[in-house]
Amino acid sequence: MKQDRRWADSAGDDEAHPDAPASGVMVIRTWHDPWHPQGFRARITYGQTSESGQTTLATADPAEVLGVVKRWLAVQPGVSGQN
Repeated sequence: MKQDRRWADSAGDDEAHPDAPASGVMVIRTWHDPWHPQGFRARITYGQTSESGQTTLATADPAEVLGVVKRWLAVQPGVSGQN
């Protein structure tokens, strides 16, 4: 069986493959805030491509973080939607 090695390169490559599907990026930062009632804080920044911009959400609810991640993953290229 022949393997397609076009996608085997490092994720840090500066040049994207011209036939590569669009990819998304999500960054989740969490920290403890002693002055916030729950203490838990999170900032989620995500987007599909640099051209489409990005969305940022701040929350004190861990369930909201999980919900955002699940919804974001569901719309990624190649995901079957059966999460």
